This record gives sequence, structure tokens and C-alpha cells, in this order.
Amino acid sequence: MIVGVDIGGTKIAAAVFAQGDGGRLRMASPTRVVPTPATAGGAAVVRAVAELVSGFGDADAVTAVGVGTAGVVGSDGAIASSTDAITGWAGLPLRAALEDAVGIEVSVLNDVHAAAVAEAAQGAGAGSRDVLMVTVGTGIGGAVVFDEILRRGETGTAGSLGHVEVSMRDALADRRCPCGGRGHVEAVASGPAMEQTYLERTGARRGLRDIAEAAAHGDAVAVEVIEEGARLLGRALASANALLDVGTIVIGGGVAEIGERYLGAVAESYRDAAMPGPARARIVAAALGVNATLTGAAITAAQR
Repeated sequence: MIVGVDIGGTKIAAAVFAQGDGGRLRMASPTRVVPTPATAGGAAVVRAVAELVSGFGDADAVTAVGVGTAGVVGSDGAIASSTDAITGWAGLPLRAALEDAVGIEVSVLNDVHAAAVAEAAQGAGAGSRDVLMVTVGTGIGGAVVFDEILRRGETGTAGSLGHVEVSMRDALADRRCPCGGRGHVEAVASGPAMEQTYLERTGARRGLRDIAEAAAHGDAVAVEVIEEGARLLGRALASANALLDVGTIVIGGGVAEIGERYLGAVAESYRDAAMPGPARARIVAAALGVNATLTGAAITAAQR
């Protein structure tokens, strides 16, 4: 059996996967979740993952471990760069450390890359050879699957849609992205970015869920903020797909859960800005939810 692991800044989740009908991997155990010891450093996170894996029973029955994690992952399975959500995460040789801890082969990839593997193989992108996955939440992440194979890129950052620039004519253009740049779509269309826009225009500090609910009840500013964020993302997707020309774009993450008001505005803006060929791409909501990263990590481990 294979264990899939999802390492985030606040929690670590793990589950057992086994071969199902047609060779598809299926979750074969309840998901186990523990808090991420984020302030204790990388070694503590490695220990927490090893304890989760060992908790699934006989170590001889586990043939491989697949990990999807926050941060940019190099080809050697080390964390090339990351935010400070986990202390000392950047530079950690995660794959080597986990293999030493659990005694079996481990695959490591970025969490959005893992989600894209799962959505392309067994989720909303199944049946398409080429898929662009974008997750919109606290940040905006992305991944590219070409010819049914995840493309990580030379430095592990392929698909980083959040750092595509979009042209703006108002104060949003001066927003600084968490990466330090300006004009990036993450700075104006992520969940926190839309909350900031609502605050600037109304003076009210509200979470995105509350803003979405206000929009559903006719709050004109809430509608404007959500649709503006969606349109900016649509334009960024059009720029990206002028280069990629994928047949399916999968949108996941917490912001996408707003529903049709948001996704419809993304699709409309995308088609207005896209080249004629790429404009025909399907734009669909992610299908696997919170299990996408776990599943994609397990699939990658199975393939390896």
C-alpha cells in the first residue's frame, strides 16, 4: 500500500491508498490529521510525518510514501524555497530526511503540483492530455500537466500563475505581492487581496466567506469585489494559456467555493481576453476537494 501525505502550514494529513478498479488509486483508510509543529522546525515536521506513516500499521505493508508540501520543491526532493509558515523549511532535504525516518522510498512534490496530478488523472481534468490547474485561496498557485505528465520546470516553479502580471489602472496596481513584486495577480485576486479591496472601499473588515454571503444578498460592493477578482484571474489565465494552449483549466481552492458567480466571471473574462484557439479551453471547478493533494502525492509515489 501507498501512504499519501499533505504537509501544510497548520496541519499534516495522511491516508493509505490502494489500487482500485481500472488501476485508479483509491483511499483505503480514514484520513489522519495532526497539527503541523511549524514553529519547531523541519526536523519536528519530519518526525510528525514518520509517526503518521508508522501509525498505519505494519511497516512492511507500506511500499512507498508520497508527499505534497507547501514550498518550492527541487528535483532532489529538497525544499528550494518557501514562506516562513514553517520555521526552517527552506533548504530542508525533505525527501532524504523522510527516507531516513521511514526506511522506504519517498516522493516529494509541491502541494499544488500534487493536486494537479490528481485532478488531471482522476478528477475534473480526467480525459484531457493537457491541464492547467490553479488554486485560489490565501495565495494563488498553479501547475501544468502536459501529455498526462506533470511538468515541474527547471527550478520547480512551473505553473506559478499567481505571479503573472495583469494590467490595472487604479490603486490595485500598487499592491505588493508576497513575493515582493507589483502587478501580480496574487496581490489583487487571492482571498486576502479581495478582503483588502472590500476594506478599502467600505471601511469594513470582513472575511471572504462573509463577503460572498453579502454578495448573494445584493451587496453591490461585495459583488464588485468578487467579480473584479474573478475577472483579473481570468485575464491572467488567458495570458498563461496563450503560451500553454491546454485543453482544460481546473480551478480549485477556497475562493472557487464561492460558486458560479465567481467561476462564471472567471470564464467570461478569460474568453474575452484569450486567443481564438485557447479560448475554447474548458474551465471547470476542481472535483477532489481536500483530498486532491493526498491523492496526487500517492499517484506520484506509485508511478515512481
